[in-house]
Amino acid sequence: MGGTKRDIRGLLRAHGITCSNPRIAITSVLYELGLHIDAAELHRTANLRVPGIGRATIYRTLQLLRDRGLVAEREFGDGLRRYEFRSESHHDHLICLVCGSILEFEEPSIEALQVQVASRHGFEVLRHRLELYGHCRSCRENGKKLVDRPFTGVLTGHRAAEELRE
Repeated sequence: MGGTKRDIRGLLRAHGITCSNPRIAITSVLYELGLHIDAAELHRTANLRVPGIGRATIYRTLQLLRDRGLVAEREFGDGLRRYEFRSESHHDHLICLVCGSILEFEEPSIEALQVQVASRHGFEVLRHRLELYGHCRSCRENGKKLVDRPFTGVLTGHRAAEELRE
């Protein structure tokens, strides 16, 4: 899908969703960015396209898109819900605990190993997710790392900045 307004209308209609300018704008932003975007950033970006979209419209549309299987909701342990347009292929995530960057990756050998483990235990996998937390290349090269202490949860972005070594 090319991401045009016409394509987005067709996609929404195919999933039984009534097309409105705010819904088209919200869906277009999610599709075109292809990022893990939070509702506040989505609100700011969609308002550039259709001024006056309210936060309630953003949340209702996100819930509708999620319920219809078009959007995945992710929470990486920092209290923010992020949304991404569902892709055809499964992917996993590398999450930097310092800057909050999220890198998607696909690794067939990991997928195959998961199938083998499940099969060995007679387990039927319906869904899964893999999230690896650490320090991205940029933060490591710039000497930014979290203070060495027991891991108590995920800290990203500005919350992690307070935990950095000087």
